[in-house]
Amino acid sequence: MTALGWLCVAAGGMLGAVIRYWISSKLNRKGGFPAGTFAVNMAGAFLAGIFSGLAAGSPAHAFIVYGILGALTTFSTWNSEILILWRDGRRAAAVFYALSTLVLGIVFYMVSFIYVSS
Repeated sequence: MTALGWLCVAAGGMLGAVIRYWISSKLNRKGGFPAGTFAVNMAGAFLAGIFSGLAAGSPAHAFIVYGILGALTTFSTWNSEILILWRDGRRAAAVFYALSTLVLGIVFYMVSFIYVSS
């Protein structure tokens, strides 16, 4: 990767992390379904499909997909929220959250990628 590519990822990552924190702080409720993390993961999957179909390999792709969307979506927060739901006895919600994120994340990425690539 070039120096420009590294800078694009770093700048996008800073922006994506701030956006994720803001959305999660607005939508997540203590003891409730982690709607903020779910929303950013689904939006991130959808947008990654679009931008991967349109601009793969470009500095814009590095900035948006690996930077902004890489920091916006979060596997570690998702895992933590699943375990908190499970620990709190909300096992059905934990399983639903895990499976819906996996299935819908893949579907959103595929649909948007196929749409912009055709």
